[in-house]
Amino acid sequence: MQQSPASRPQSTDPYWWVAAPREERSAAPVPTAADVAIVGAGYAGLSAALVLARAGRSVVVLDAEAPGFGGSSRSGGMVGHGHRLSYAALKARYGQARAVALIKEGSASLDFVAGLIEQEGIDARFARVGRFRGALKAADYDTLGREADLLRREAGVAVEVIPKPEQHREIVTPAYHGGQLFPEHGGLHPALFHQGLLAVVRKAGVPVIGFTPVEHISSDSDGKLVRTARGSVRARDVIVATNGYTGKATLGLARRLVAMPSYIIATESLGRNRVQSLVPNLRMLVETGDRHLYYRPSPDGTRILLGGRAALHPIPLERAADILARRLASVFPDLAGVGIAHAWTGNIAFTRSDLPAIGARDGLWYALGCNGSGVALMPYLGAKLALRVLGDPEGATAYDDIPFKAVPLYDGTPWFRPLLSYYYRAKERLAGHT
Repeated sequence: MQQSPASRPQSTDPYWWVAAPREERSAAPVPTAADVAIVGAGYAGLSAALVLARAGRSVVVLDAEAPGFGGSSRSGGMVGHGHRLSYAALKARYGQARAVALIKEGSASLDFVAGLIEQEGIDARFARVGRFRGALKAADYDTLGREADLLRREAGVAVEVIPKPEQHREIVTPAYHGGQLFPEHGGLHPALFHQGLLAVVRKAGVPVIGFTPVEHISSDSDGKLVRTARGSVRARDVIVATNGYTGKATLGLARRLVAMPSYIIATESLGRNRVQSLVPNLRMLVETGDRHLYYRPSPDGTRILLGGRAALHPIPLERAADILARRLASVFPDLAGVGIAHAWTGNIAFTRSDLPAIGARDGLWYALGCNGSGVALMPYLGAKLALRVLGDPEGATAYDDIPFKAVPLYDGTPWFRPLLSYYYRAKERLAGHT
């Protein structure tokens, strides 16, 4: 299919980087010793560093790229309580008591991020605008209704069911058969959130050093030796918080994570009135189905940002933009042919359990596996992991004994991603979706 000229992106940098550009290459020295070395300067790593530094530990944070270059500045910026698994799936797998505990852990992560932003005075453009989940099929609406009833009754979650005749008050589209509304969910500017958290961590005295890939981590009687391309750090403890960018230096962890790309587009400026005519309350938006579309107004309400499964392996951003522009038009026919200002991609880390992983393995602490819900979960889990390093029982979570299993026949290189892409595209075509 020939690409529409309008869908050719004007930029392949994330839209978020306009307001919060990434740092240029730095020559900051690598310290030779620290109590704790943290690999990964995204949300989880920085949140852990802040807790540890304020507890009196010396900390260094290392990143292979600019701090926040990965998912922390590339996501859709949606903040909720959810997991990849539905409550019904959690209940079927773990039983009601454990499912409720997992849902409440997710809600705690939402409250944690809201509190962190307020307490630290971070200008993250955070607002609890709510999230609407559209039912792509009539049968999905029935499923969402049952799920909402369980969430309210058993887990105390605030959720409404919106029938199709009333859907227009949330989203003006013919694409859905009603849906769910989570009024307590919200959205933020992910790169500004990261930038603000980074400033707070550095103010606490923590060196956060980018462009310093970790090449090897070894253990001896004195602790850990973290070897980088620019020198080595000796540390008593090491935290790995690399999520979708976990590499061969921590192969034992990389074999337990599958990094999948998610692609996002941002439209040209449409004006607040036009955006609000489509999304009256400026909600965060997702849908059921295998396309895994997630979309939202920009924080200033003048654009629509839409992400989803354009492919499960790397493809040219021009092609991804065309796929996502067509999906945008399938939801909002009025936006067919609008210009695409930005198209970009970033990695999401998936686990076999579909739940985040936190704990220790092979002498390394880790908080990994956001499974697409990292904006709230990863800062929260970073803080919880830091408490565990400190020996504080408040570091316990409902995720602690969830198995973090390796993927069979997998060495950290996801060779099977193109096959998954073709499988899901075939399912979408059979379902009549573009």
